Amino acid sequence: MDKLLIVMDPDHKHQKALARGIELARATGANLEIVAFTHEHLGALPSDPTVQQRARDALVDIRQRWLDQMLALADCTDLQVSTHTIWEKNIHQWIIEHCSRNRFDAVIKTGSRSETFFYTPTDWHLIRECPVPVMLVAEHKWSQAHPILAAVDLSSTKPVKKALNARIIEQATALAKALGTQVHLVHALHISEVLADLEIINMAEHEKKRREALEPVLTHLCNTWHLSRESIHLAAGPAHKVIPSIASKLKADMVVIGTSGKTGLKARVIGNTAEKVLTHLRTDLLAIKPGDAGQ
Repeated sequence: MDKLLIVMDPDHKHQKALARGIELARATGANLEIVAFTHEHLGALPSDPTVQQRARDALVDIRQRWLDQMLALADCTDLQVSTHTIWEKNIHQWIIEHCSRNRFDAVIKTGSRSETFFYTPTDWHLIRECPVPVMLVAEHKWSQAHPILAAVDLSSTKPVKKALNARIIEQATALAKALGTQVHLVHALHISEVLADLEIINMAEHEKKRREALEPVLTHLCNTWHLSRESIHLAAGPAHKVIPSIASKLKADMVVIGTSGKTGLKARVIGNTAEKVLTHLRTDLLAIKPGDAGQ
């Protein structure tokens, strides 16, 4: 990794994204660009442009001083760091446009979660539209004893899917090497719940055949990426349940997953496995779109 964009979040007491970015920068030698945002409705102020501008400047200055304090507490003077505070309401739009004009290896942001609401619209927009991989950070600390889990689709023969699989494994392997941990792979053997409920086919036999059909693919993966067979996990069920389940079982620090990158009505209608996984996952997630595969 050469350069990371870290998004600060003043609503969080602990700046997990900053801590994760600093850890990655120290492990990979990457430079950091750190951005904080501020925005307030100024309708109650006089409409005089000078007054409005002074108010914006004052709010930006307050947020910048907060950012400087967070960096002083983080003690990252050993790293190449640039910072700026932006007056912006639509955070995701600024990030997407900024990443389109500048080259970053990843955007790192705290994933916004609660008991009833898991991710904010900003997170969804970034996963769907940001032109670089997006890392949403959870609350836990990383450990060298915990692996990185790459979620791959081994059933597809489409070139774009195969390229995305390779990019996912490549990214997971690079992160694992930098952090001194291991890589595991997971593939969900999706079986229609309707067929299972109707008992039209023998599900155990069907699953066995699916596993046998994937053996040549698994052998190729092991040889190509120097993986052990025990580090590749196949489990029957929908991906949005299988992936978090295996991540929890392995106590993975991060899940690296591909996302379709669909936007607008098409994304809402068709859905996205990565977004469904998010609602169940309790670990960091790095989302990579097909367009990222060429970077």
